[in-house]
Amino acid sequence: MSTDDSTSNDIPKATGDKRSEDMNAARSEAHKVLAKVALSEEKRGSSADLPQKEKDEAQKEAEETSAVASADTSKPSAEDQEKADDKAAADAKAKKEKELADKKKESSEELTKRLQKLALDRQKESTSERLKVVQSDHNSHLSSAKTFQELKLPDHLLKAIFEMGFDRPSAIQEEALPRILANPPRNVIGQAQSGSGKTAAFVLGMLYRIQIDNPATCQALCVTPTRELAVQIFQKALTPMAAHMPGLKVRLALAGEQIERGAKLDAHIVIGTPGKVVDWLKRRIIDTRKIKVFVLDEADNM
Repeated sequence: MSTDDSTSNDIPKATGDKRSEDMNAARSEAHKVLAKVALSEEKRGSSADLPQKEKDEAQKEAEETSAVASADTSKPSAEDQEKADDKAAADAKAKKEKELADKKKESSEELTKRLQKLALDRQKESTSERLKVVQSDHNSHLSSAKTFQELKLPDHLLKAIFEMGFDRPSAIQEEALPRILANPPRNVIGQAQSGSGKTAAFVLGMLYRIQIDNPATCQALCVTPTRELAVQIFQKALTPMAAHMPGLKVRLALAGEQIERGAKLDAHIVIGTPGKVVDWLKRRIIDTRKIKVFVLDEADNM
C-alpha cells in the first residue's frame, strides 16, 4: 500500500516539471523570435541608410573633384605659364628695343638738323663777310644801295617810285637792285618773303632797260605760274611804275588772248603764264632776239 501511495504522489510532480520546461522553452523561443525580428529591423534600417550615406559620400567626392577640376582650369599649367612668361618677356624686349631705336633715330635727326643749321649759319656768316668786303667797293656791282637816288635811276622812274609810296629800298631791294641794274647785265636770283618788294625790284629792272620804240619790239619777258599773278603784276606794279613812260606797250600772254597768224607782237613787255608764252614762242609771235630782261617770278612754283 505504501508503495502505491508513493507512486501516485510522484505523478503530478512529474507533470508539473514538464509544463515548466515547456513554458521555458516557449519563452526562449519567443525571445529568439523577438531577437530575430529586432535584428531584421536593424539590418533593414542599416540597409536603408547605407545607400544614402554612399550617395552623400559620392556627391561630396564629386564636388571635390569638380572643385579641383575648376581650380586646374582657372590655374594655367606650368608649361602654359612658362610660355606666357616667355612671350611677355619677348614683347617687353621688343618694345624696349623699339623705344631705343626711336630715341636713337630722333637723336640722329636732331644731330643732323643741328649740323645743317650750323653749316648754314657758318655759310651765311662767310657769305656776309665776303659781301661786306666787296660791297665796300662802290665800283662793284655788289654794292648795296640805301636810297633810290644812289641807284642813279631816270627821273621818270624815281618820280613814279615815290608816288607809289616807296621812301627807301627794302632789304631785298637794297641787295637786288644794284645787281639788276648793273652794267654789264648779270643774272640774279632773289629770295625773300611775300610782300618784301621782290616784284617792284624786277619790274623796276625791266622798265630801266626798256627803250620805247615804234613799232614796239619785245624787250622784256616775265613768266608767272598763274594768271592771277600775271594780272596782279601788270595792275599793281608795272602800270603805276610806268605812269611817266608814254608810249610803253604791255601785252598779257594768257589763255584767251589771241593774235592772228602772221601778225607781229606790238609790245615792249610781255607778261604771261608758261603755256601761253611757250605757244607764242613756238609760233614765233615773240621775237627773242630783242629781249634784254627775262624774269621767272616764283620760279620755285613752276
